[in-house]
Amino acid sequence: MDKKRILLKDINKVEPFRTPEGYFENFVGGIMSQLPNVVQEETKSVGLWTKVRPWIYMAAMIAGLALMIRVFTVSQSQQGIKSYASGGLNLTSSSDIDEFYGYYEDGLARLAYDDAFYSTDYTEDNNSK
Repeated sequence: MDKKRILLKDINKVEPFRTPEGYFENFVGGIMSQLPNVVQEETKSVGLWTKVRPWIYMAAMIAGLALMIRVFTVSQSQQGIKSYASGGLNLTSSSDIDEFYGYYEDGLARLAYDDAFYSTDYTEDNNSK
C-alpha cells in the first residue's frame, strides 16, 4: 500500500466555489419576501391575582410547614410534663420533681406577669400628667 503524500504546496490555491453576482445585495429582501405576514395580536392584561397567586401559594406552604414543625416538635420540658401526666405523676427522683415544679412555676410566673400587666390602668396615669 503505497500512499502518496499530499503537501500543501502541491494544492492549487484557487477557490472552486463562487457566489452569483449580486447575491448578497438582494439576500435580505429575498428572504423577507418569502416569510408570511404575521399580524401581532394585542397583549392581554394580566390581573393582580394572577401575578400574586404563586407568591401566596408559596407563603401558605411555608406557613403550613412551620405549623407542622411547631406541632410535631415538642420541647423537652413539655415532653417531660406529658410523661408525668400519662404516667400518673410517678415522680421517683428529685430531678423529676424539680423539673415538674420548675415547669409549673414558670407557667405561674408568666400568668402572674400577664395579670399584672393587663390589669394596670394606664389611662389614668396619662391623664394626670
